[in-house]
Amino acid sequence: MLLLLLLVCSFDIALLTQPECVIELGCPECLPEHMPLVTSHSAVDGEMRLRSGDEIRFSCGAGRLLLDPLRAAVVAVCEDGRYRLRHDASLRHLLELGCQEEIFEDVLHTVEHCAAPLQGRAYQLADASQAVRHLATLCYDEDRGVATMAHVRGASPLPPHEHARSPLSLLGNFNEMFDARTRRRAETLYSDESSLNRRLREIFKHDGVDFAGQTITGAKLLAESYFEDRYARVSRFASNAVAAWTSVKEGNLLHLQEDVARLLAHDPALEVYAGTHGQGVVRASGARTPLRLIGDRFPVPRFLWTVAVDRRRRRALAVVVLNDPFVAVSEVREAVFCESACGRVPWLLSLRRDRRYETPLYGLAFCCHVHAFSEAVPEMPRALLEDIPAGDAGLLAE
Repeated sequence: MLLLLLLVCSFDIALLTQPECVIELGCPECLPEHMPLVTSHSAVDGEMRLRSGDEIRFSCGAGRLLLDPLRAAVVAVCEDGRYRLRHDASLRHLLELGCQEEIFEDVLHTVEHCAAPLQGRAYQLADASQAVRHLATLCYDEDRGVATMAHVRGASPLPPHEHARSPLSLLGNFNEMFDARTRRRAETLYSDESSLNRRLREIFKHDGVDFAGQTITGAKLLAESYFEDRYARVSRFASNAVAAWTSVKEGNLLHLQEDVARLLAHDPALEVYAGTHGQGVVRASGARTPLRLIGDRFPVPRFLWTVAVDRRRRRALAVVVLNDPFVAVSEVREAVFCESACGRVPWLLSLRRDRRYETPLYGLAFCCHVHAFSEAVPEMPRALLEDIPAGDAGLLAE
């Protein structure tokens, strides 16, 4: 009996000392170029961990695996940090288990309340049954190179759309061509923060602008945390990126997105809209000069906003972050276009902590009743808020 106990203990110790299989979702160098969908595990803090002997399933949706063009999915067992495939017993590194093509797409698509000259877009996934699942939609200003509004519902895909992707016509094909160019420019612009800020200083080097150590970076309208872990990669599409001051992105914009993600986790039916409004400026040569990063395109928005909507309870709240850490005290009254209700919204835990939402350096934040908000911000269509009562009766405070 003692010998059996020792053998069992030794076996357990051996399992515990074997290397885990770790999938670091935030490390591009650690993942295949076209990462498959992991359908059997959930991520925690941006990574998935499997003990030796755990089973995992990788899926390419409607696509095929790079190592086996006849397979759309593969089941594997974690073994010493690598993956033993069930169907042929081969031992593979995660980098060998990629798909032939990216399984998520950012495509032109018909989007409600997004009319020309704005461009509708959808983030979608075609699953193994060829059914298309829409994970988010956007309304994009192709002329200016910035999203005006994005939409996601809870942690689940949006309902199926009645329309397929935008009709293929001569004009549609030209749009695809120009869209590809915009996408490449946006990816290049927001992927290298050092290059982005060298560009910023080059634009204003003759104007004597003092940026006081501030830098510009790419921020996400829809945060990764708004999606299920397995869908979170769609938040990295370039059309979801906007230019923001770093102290704002890492300050109240981050705090707001943490609070919204927490709310989404408790209510999967919640809808979230996020967007931009206005033109950011710098004080150059005694004048307020528009801040655009490539010619007249890729502006730094003055406001970054989020609207949370609970359709079942007919409640909603708009939270606006001023993307200007240099705003003067005399300009605050003009910038805050509604009577703020942030102090009456308990679920804004991170945003209200230490009252930093009132500090311009971190992005001055204020909360509006949604009808007052949509009157000031045309990027949020009023028709989407018709079922929300006016005043405090329609305030999403709890």
